Amino acid sequence: MCVVKPEENLSLSEYLYSLRFYILFVSILFIGSIIFGYVGFFGGTFSRPMGRFQQLSEVVEDFTQLYPLWIIFLVAFVLIILNNVLTCFLNIVLGPLLAIAPVASMVFNGGLIGCLAQKRGLIIFIGIIPHGIFEIPALLLSGAIGLRIGREVLKNRAERNLKSVLNKGLRVFLVLILPLLLIAAVIESSSIVATLFLL
Repeated sequence: MCVVKPEENLSLSEYLYSLRFYILFVSILFIGSIIFGYVGFFGGTFSRPMGRFQQLSEVVEDFTQLYPLWIIFLVAFVLIILNNVLTCFLNIVLGPLLAIAPVASMVFNGGLIGCLAQKRGLIIFIGIIPHGIFEIPALLLSGAIGLRIGREVLKNRAERNLKSVLNKGLRVFLVLILPLLLIAAVIESSSIVATLFLL
């Protein structure tokens, strides 16, 4: 007879394996959104966020004339890490709301990358790869955990163990997702400073 381990007792590798179908789903959703964004499926949906990116780029360039590069690095790092940590954290804690947040997050982030690639060319992926190899897995994993938690809500009351599933997801956030985001933020901030230095 096969004994199923309680989710909270799973090792990290066992837990990640248990999420494999959720990870596959959010990966397909994310990649599909990139493709749809690139071919223009979302129309002007991302025009406002892209406009803000442009404004932010101009502000950062102005900062280079006022502050040393190490201050720009710190500011960029704080802004990047806060944005990414908040996104991944909300993907998990809002999972109980029928997983709407993680699904929306995959579509938004994928679609935005696709639209940026359409406007600026596929070369944008070269700029994303260095930090993206850490940031994107963290995003996808947080989305998968959010979906897993959302599925738990749909179980009948007798089988539901929402608190345990949520706690496990938050522990994985702390031991795996957060370190990945920290590494990604350091790399991305360094890339920004290096680019400004070469201008």
